[in-house]
Amino acid sequence: MSGRREIVLLGMMTKIPVAGVVWQTLHYLLGFRRLGFEPYYVEAHARTPSMLMSSERDDGGALAAAFIDGVMRRFDLGDRWAYQALHEDGRCYGLSESELHSLYDRAEAIVNLHGGTSPRPEHSRTGRLVYLETDPVQLQVELHHESPETIEFLEQHCAFFTFAENWGAPDCLLPQTDRFHFEPTRQPVCLDLWPPQHETPNPCLTTVANWRQHWRDVTIDGRVYTWTKHLQLEPYLTLPKLATAQFELALSGCDEPDRERLVANGWTV
Repeated sequence: MSGRREIVLLGMMTKIPVAGVVWQTLHYLLGFRRLGFEPYYVEAHARTPSMLMSSERDDGGALAAAFIDGVMRRFDLGDRWAYQALHEDGRCYGLSESELHSLYDRAEAIVNLHGGTSPRPEHSRTGRLVYLETDPVQLQVELHHESPETIEFLEQHCAFFTFAENWGAPDCLLPQTDRFHFEPTRQPVCLDLWPPQHETPNPCLTTVANWRQHWRDVTIDGRVYTWTKHLQLEPYLTLPKLATAQFELALSGCDEPDRERLVANGWTV
């Protein structure tokens, strides 16, 4: 292994090119850099970057590569990325394919962010592929049902991390597994990228969300685990009436009755 402390982050910004996913990815890359690593970002998920395309005739690979290049250059990482257009002709943008394979072989770790990349031999052959789960529950249910596809997927990783910090605790109703040991972890945040706005006398607090997403519910042992945002915000419905700040929501999946109810409680929608 070389003296350089290189680490690879496998992600999927171009599949879901929204602010939350981009920022999540960047905080890992910048966090690794601040810990002394030389971080590289790679997309090898084989998913079509449809959200960047206007029609099927568009060159999705070129659009995805341009998107990644623009993001990475903003943070002085312009030469630290690769995009493999595995959804079409397999072209490699950014790093060349030979440079990418050499990087995989010498990196101290290859982190599969979201678990969103199906491992390829070049990812797992060094025994340093790490699974980092950001959306728990679905996978735990699949493990409980001993899904062969899920087990085969996880077996290609050497270590396992999850945002499910309470998994395994006495009050957690998700089933445990002895086959894979998951360590709890949290999203890193570079606080200097989020400066406080003290000069604003009445700050406006904002968020962007899908309001109702019932199609992503998970059921196990008769209990339903929901994904939808509106149930989680329900206890705070009257918050704008109790605070001096303004609260503004940008929502999809929000029908007119929901919008009227939010507005009546002081939210801007």
